[in-house]
Amino acid sequence: MGPVHTAEGDAFALAMILVMVCGMGVIAMIGFTIFRNAAKRNREVEDLIDEVSSGNEKEKVPAAPERKSWEKDGDWWKK
Repeated sequence: MGPVHTAEGDAFALAMILVMVCGMGVIAMIGFTIFRNAAKRNREVEDLIDEVSSGNEKEKVPAAPERKSWEKDGDWWKK
């Protein structure tokens, strides 16, 4: 005697297939959106990244402000 097929079992299987297809569709749409937006590169951002990465590191370091006569050394607590 073989397996008994019921309408409820078929409906459950079809519902699971529908859920799986919807899940794959969502993942495909997310991937499509990511790749579409990755292709649109903002030229201003690219120029800024190039400018920052090619810049001189010594120019970026700000000069230390002058100390007032009443201020303690920065490592006063180590003494």
